Amino acid sequence: MLSSAIFNSPHVSTEAISQYREDGVICLRNVIDDHYVDLARQSIEQNCQQPGQFFRDHSETENANRYVFEYWTWPHTPPLSDLIFNSPLAEVAGTLMQTEHVHMVMDNWFMREAGSCSGAPWHHDEPYFDFEGSLCIVWFPLEAAPVEDGLTFVRGSHRWNQLFVAPEFSKNVPFRCEGERYSTVPDIDSHLSDYDLLSWDVGVGDCLVFDFRTLHSVTNKGAPAKKTQRRLTLRFGADDVIFSPRGEWTKEASDFLIDLGQKPGAAIDCSLMPLAWSRQRGEDCK
Repeated sequence: MLSSAIFNSPHVSTEAISQYREDGVICLRNVIDDHYVDLARQSIEQNCQQPGQFFRDHSETENANRYVFEYWTWPHTPPLSDLIFNSPLAEVAGTLMQTEHVHMVMDNWFMREAGSCSGAPWHHDEPYFDFEGSLCIVWFPLEAAPVEDGLTFVRGSHRWNQLFVAPEFSKNVPFRCEGERYSTVPDIDSHLSDYDLLSWDVGVGDCLVFDFRTLHSVTNKGAPAKKTQRRLTLRFGADDVIFSPRGEWTKEASDFLIDLGQKPGAAIDCSLMPLAWSRQRGEDCK
C-alpha cells in the first residue's frame, strides 16, 4: 500500500502531487536536461539501426511514412540505461505516486515520420500490459511538441474505475482483448463537450506524467505530421504492482517475462524490471 504521508522532491511540488492525483496527468517543466535528451536521441537512433524483438511498425500499409516503436530496449542500449537510472525521472515518478520504491517496468520509444497520418487512438495503457497496481508513464518529446503534435487527456478518467478495451493502433498490427472486464472506449471525438480535456505545449526538457488508466490520444489524429516526431516513454511501477498476464493479446510479452523468472500473481522480481529508485537511499539505484 502507498503511504498516506506526503513525500516531497526538488522536482515535484506538493501542488503537483495533488494535481496528478486529481487529474491523472501533469506537465512538468524543465525536468530533463540536455544531456539526457541527447541520450534519448542516441538510443532511438541505435534501436532504429538495430531493431530488436519488440520493434513494431504501426504504419498504414498504403502510407510510406512510418510510425514505429520499440520497447524493452534499455538492457542493450547503454545511453538509455544511463538516462533511466541516473536522471531524475524515476524520482519524479516515485514522488507523484507517493511510493517508497520505483521499478523500471518498460521503456518505449515512438517515431512518427514527417507525412505519417498514423497515430494513437483514444486508449489507456493498462489493457496493453500485464500489470495491475499503481503505475505511471513519463512521456517526453525529443523535439518541441506544440499542442497539435502532442497528446490530449481526459481529465480524471483514471478515477472512473473502468477498464477499456485496447484499440488497434493500425490495421496491419491486430491487437484485440477480450473479456467482460473490458468496456468499449467511448466515442470521445464525437462528444468533445462532454469531457474535460487537457493538453499542453511540451518543450524539449519538459515531460508529461500520467496514470496507467488515464485516457489519452494523439491530439491531431489523421493529420500528416509536419515534421518527424520522436517521443520516449518510461513506465514506472510502485510498490503495489503485480505481474498479472491478461490473455492471448499480451502472451508474447508475458511469456518473455515468465522465461526471465517473473512469477504470475507476484510482485515485480525480474532482471528486466529492476529497482530504479528508492526513497530510503535518497538517490537513484545504480
